[in-house]
Amino acid sequence: MLVSYNWLQDFLDLNEDPKDLAEKITRTGVEIASVDHPQEGLKKLVVGHILECEAVEGTHLHKCMVDVGEEEPIQIVCGAPNVAAGEDVIVALHGARIAGNEKIKRGKIRGIKSNGMICGLQEIGFADKLVPAKYADGIWVFPKDSDVKPGDDVYEALGMDDYILDFDITPNRADTLSMEGAAYEVGAIIDQKPKIEEVTLKDDGADWTSDLETVVDDNLAPKFYLRKISNVQIGESPMWMQRRLWNAGIRPINNVVDVTNYVMLLTGQPMHAYDAKAFANGKLEVRKANSGEKLTLLNGKEVDLDTNDIIISDGQKPVMMAGVMGGLNSEVTADTTDVILESAIFNGTLVRKAALRHANRTEASSRYEKGINWDNTEKALNLAALLLRDNASANIEAGIIKATDQQRKPAVIKTTISYINKVLGTDLSKDEMVKIFDRLNFDVVVDGDDLTVTVPNRRWDISIPADLVEEVGRIYGYDNLESTQPLLDETHGGYSKQETAMRRIKSIVQGQGLMEAISYSLTSPEKAIRYTKNPKEVVEVAMPLNSSRSTMRENLLTGLVDAASYNMARKQKELALFEQGRVYDREGGSFNEHEHLAALYSGHTFANNWQHETQKIDFFFVKGQLTNLFNSLGIKDNDVEYKAEVVEGMHPTRTAAIYINNQYVGLIGMIAHNITVQDKALRGSEIYVYELDLDTIISMLTKGMKAKTAPKFPAIERDLSVLVNSDITNAQIINQIKQSGGKYLVKVQVIDVYAGAQIEKGKKSLAYSLTFLNEKDTLTDEVVTKAMDQIEADLKEKLKIKIR
Repeated sequence: MLVSYNWLQDFLDLNEDPKDLAEKITRTGVEIASVDHPQEGLKKLVVGHILECEAVEGTHLHKCMVDVGEEEPIQIVCGAPNVAAGEDVIVALHGARIAGNEKIKRGKIRGIKSNGMICGLQEIGFADKLVPAKYADGIWVFPKDSDVKPGDDVYEALGMDDYILDFDITPNRADTLSMEGAAYEVGAIIDQKPKIEEVTLKDDGADWTSDLETVVDDNLAPKFYLRKISNVQIGESPMWMQRRLWNAGIRPINNVVDVTNYVMLLTGQPMHAYDAKAFANGKLEVRKANSGEKLTLLNGKEVDLDTNDIIISDGQKPVMMAGVMGGLNSEVTADTTDVILESAIFNGTLVRKAALRHANRTEASSRYEKGINWDNTEKALNLAALLLRDNASANIEAGIIKATDQQRKPAVIKTTISYINKVLGTDLSKDEMVKIFDRLNFDVVVDGDDLTVTVPNRRWDISIPADLVEEVGRIYGYDNLESTQPLLDETHGGYSKQETAMRRIKSIVQGQGLMEAISYSLTSPEKAIRYTKNPKEVVEVAMPLNSSRSTMRENLLTGLVDAASYNMARKQKELALFEQGRVYDREGGSFNEHEHLAALYSGHTFANNWQHETQKIDFFFVKGQLTNLFNSLGIKDNDVEYKAEVVEGMHPTRTAAIYINNQYVGLIGMIAHNITVQDKALRGSEIYVYELDLDTIISMLTKGMKAKTAPKFPAIERDLSVLVNSDITNAQIINQIKQSGGKYLVKVQVIDVYAGAQIEKGKKSLAYSLTFLNEKDTLTDEVVTKAMDQIEADLKEKLKIKIR
């Protein structure tokens, strides 16, 4: 909303710099985007009276003698088509500055001396859209009733001495989309009561209300008023009205259309004027458009009406798109004699959608979509009628047709002084708070600490106590609010034990060379339970975006496999990824969240290099990584057990469940071929993974890994080769060796595995390296030999193993 400072002075006594006032308004809640002074940068522009105008033969030029208030008239050459003797025009004298900082000098045009320039409005800074059509291609000519004299500066006559404040409002402050609304707002800020005049109107003609049948759907137009004005003389609006219109960004058209725009700017109530001949059949209807109906708007654009568009019709054909723009078939033209004025409240949602649908947003639709003051509907209608009588020599027919007349009661809000003070952090007294509401022109009743505030309809944005808090705060002044620390329970920084443990685990995994990935928590129902040993009831989303994001994950491997597919599709085959995050399930009627860690490996253990042999990542490499992780957390190898398992999505013979102290904590293995073969990017790749339940593992951690000094005494190593049945696992053999090896056995490691033609079917050969160490004394061969004998004896007896 462009607000004229000069017009604002009709309502308030303003005596401060417009830019300072703009700063105050901005600090109080309504931003002033800019303050423009149209006169700025211009000089030596005066009123000139053309005494003589002679056409220059063979050209479009005219040689004019112009009275500019000096002792002698000056000669100016002008090429405008509408220049003529007897006109009062804008003259840029020698040395003048016009728009674009262009300087005007004396010179010759076609050999004819010219001492200045006769200007059009565009040449002194007016936007093309504001220039009346009559003068769009020529010079500006002052109306005959203009109070101007040759030699006067043109700035005041054209309204260029004004300051234009651009109220950049938010949608909730649409009450300032009128001069009266702006006056109330500024008045509250500077503590003045705005002078808002009521309209007193006397009818001239006979009652006309029975001449027009109206049918209005009150869901489309809860308030719909009409007045008839007769014997209208169409012409230009007076200069004072034109000045106010173009300073508000609206182009003057004629005295009827300009009145409706002027009233809209003044009161905020959009209006429309119809040529009464449009309703010659005596009927007016407000309804939704029918399928297939068309309407040519005032701007010449033909639109195919939608069945949700509100239209005004003559009972048969549309004559206006309600709240947006009138139709060309009901336009007020130079031949119009009788006018029907409309002032109404339309359904703002339907108006907004219609304006958007037809790409035809107007000043009227902008106001309807944000809200209208219901109290100004009749006032606007009467004011427009009064202005037409004064400026178009019209007669006002008696009576108003009120086709619909719903009323809106002012909002009554109850709150307390203590509540407002508590929210704002202030200590305002009762009198101070009442004064603020008085500045806002809100009626208030005080009963002890209780406040009952009646909010007028012009402030439809206020409906709850919190809105009153905002009003008090901004009028009191945000700068006056003290800065205080919030009163909250004291909290201490740092991480919980669980967070510390998770960060420790992530740090170890990152140190192993894995890169962290973050994947979606939502997946498909099938993927949600894939790679899960004991799937539980899934958690489904109430309104999923699509079927692939409808279920909360029960594992992290799904996301990592998707990440692997994405990378491999881009030729990135060497992968080492991990993710730490939450998984979700439902059990026993409750929703549960669990912290998990998962890792994915594919490719080779090292990048190709001449210094070492390249090896593919396999189950045992990943198991070694996992063993290092457990050791770093202080989990002993003896406490960890791997058992073969069949899990959906995992390879049937290369998958194991992980148990710590006989409690299931996760799984390790290879992604099944039937999964990788379905994805073109994964096809042919071997992908190894593991996933751990951190909630379970962290609860087991009592101490971390501790470093100790290197032993002073040497260790003794012995080799052991055995022949066993294929169904006996390496874990069984190692556990038995550790049980039988005595207290000096510190390490058991597999050094060879063989199964083939050289040994009998159903058997396998395993070779182990056993390390013995006494940290306090030198270990003798006798002690080690005794331990080895015991180990061999127990293996033969308990596992039926043959020692080789």
